[in-house]
Amino acid sequence: MEIPRITCSLFGAIKAAATLKNTVILVHGPRGCVYHINYILGLRGDRHIPVYCTGMDEHDVVFGAEERLRQAILDLDREKKPEIMVVLSCCASGIIGEDVENACRAARTRARVLHIEAGGFSGNFTDGYANTLLSIVRELAEPVHEQRPGTVNLIGMLRAGPDLREIRDLLSLLDLRIGVVVPAGASCDQLKQIGSACLNIVICETSGLPTAEYLLQRFKTPYIRTVFPVGTALSREFLQKTASALGISPVPTLPDTSEKAGLLSRPPRIALFSGPTRALALGRFLSSQGIAPVLIVLDFETPLIEEIKTAAGSGCSVAVSPGWDAIEDLIRAHGIDILIGGLMERPIAATLNLPLIDVMHGSQRTAGATGGEAILTMIRNCMPH
Repeated sequence: MEIPRITCSLFGAIKAAATLKNTVILVHGPRGCVYHINYILGLRGDRHIPVYCTGMDEHDVVFGAEERLRQAILDLDREKKPEIMVVLSCCASGIIGEDVENACRAARTRARVLHIEAGGFSGNFTDGYANTLLSIVRELAEPVHEQRPGTVNLIGMLRAGPDLREIRDLLSLLDLRIGVVVPAGASCDQLKQIGSACLNIVICETSGLPTAEYLLQRFKTPYIRTVFPVGTALSREFLQKTASALGISPVPTLPDTSEKAGLLSRPPRIALFSGPTRALALGRFLSSQGIAPVLIVLDFETPLIEEIKTAAGSGCSVAVSPGWDAIEDLIRAHGIDILIGGLMERPIAATLNLPLIDVMHGSQRTAGATGGEAILTMIRNCMPH
């Protein structure tokens, strides 16, 4: 028996689709699934993300509810007037074999209606992220006749806000503009033209790599995988890798900033909770500041595990998907002072009376030189004076 720390593919699908512009999400399933996901997204974000459902009940599970689904699609199209409607299957509708695809085809709508299988049994939230990004791009991308020089796409960027603004500013130093960010803030028109970029930059390998591979096959668009640019050094690396892929020279220099953790009276013992993308970036950044984490807890298995271990250094222990009890034992055993993570770590921090720095919240700035300095400031503020 276990207390799970990762959720199902439906959550990942909703989280990814919810960041698209002028989009409505409809789950063909019971109210409970949608309520809990809406609740979690409300805690993790800064705005209400409406996710609708057909409200399947016992009768529907026995006799089916495709007509109810079709009518819900028509009602949302008329009332909300979205450009995109993402219709998601969940465990209940998947188990009884509801033909959700047929209901989506039968409904005559103004919106582009996309059906995505997202039943919880089909995988975890990372599968939901990746499958949703790929499905959206595959369905909406239109043929293009030529590439637009100086245009790049960001693939697997799930957060808009300060971090996205920092990355835009970095790319502007190379005179590059972003065609579309998938999925954060992407519009239907932008997604239609996604094949016209000259380079795709994979921000999150776990969620974005399948889409980048698809775009390479369909449009011959090359892609690069980068370390998320936390702090000045990783921002330089981000720029250099992007410039190299596009043959841009010289690469603008970034000025050194005041990023220094040496102002701390003693190096804190940090436990980092994260997915692989941010674990690699934050591990490298913190190590460069002389405050390498002593414990990293990864949400799930990843091909990046060796890179993450190298980034954090030999003094760091890396645990993959440990249980709640095991996490508390690891924190105590490593004498942890500060937790860096997100919403899921709040109960642990409260139980062990430790400060928590939330770097997963959508409003938090972590990218670029200013993001690195913001993280160091929060660490300093957590240490006793």
